[in-house]
Amino acid sequence: MTTKRVWVLASLSPPQLARVELLKQRWRHRESGRTRHDRPAWDVPGSPYGLDVVFFVLGCWLLAVTGLHATDWPWPDERPARRSVQRWLRRFAQDADTWRQAVRLATIELAAPRPLEGILPTGGIPPPEGRTRCHRVHAPACKLRGVAWFLESAAQSFSISIRSLLVAAQRRWTEATLTTGRSALP
Repeated sequence: MTTKRVWVLASLSPPQLARVELLKQRWRHRESGRTRHDRPAWDVPGSPYGLDVVFFVLGCWLLAVTGLHATDWPWPDERPARRSVQRWLRRFAQDADTWRQAVRLATIELAAPRPLEGILPTGGIPPPEGRTRCHRVHAPACKLRGVAWFLESAAQSFSISIRSLLVAAQRRWTEATLTTGRSALP
């Protein structure tokens, strides 16, 4: 067994971080003879933060009127670092369309047989004040803003965690579909 300490969202209202100890089963890969370990779907490789925290913090930044360095996190301490959030944007923006579709389909599946419009606010994603549309240069960030808004709205409507919704969304694609540039997503 290997252990990893991961920050996850303990609750959405009010947003709070909790540190959990993740136990991962180790096993030997037959063909290569190397030791591997199983990773849960919400564990981000190389990060001490869970996937729910990543999308929540990206949403805090991208849905805010102010820039990254003027945006306040909803918890008292300054974690994660602002530079880490910039790296997450670059890393996850490559698959913004895939994430948006995956989250949308997982939400539709949870809402069935009710129409999605009856659960989530209609009229689309409200733009932050002072911004009316996304420029072509910032299109991936705008798509991730939509994913973050959809996740938070759906999680509150269904009274489930963002992590549960992300795991349901990830089940729809194989590792080959959801890539982050360096390696496949968890």
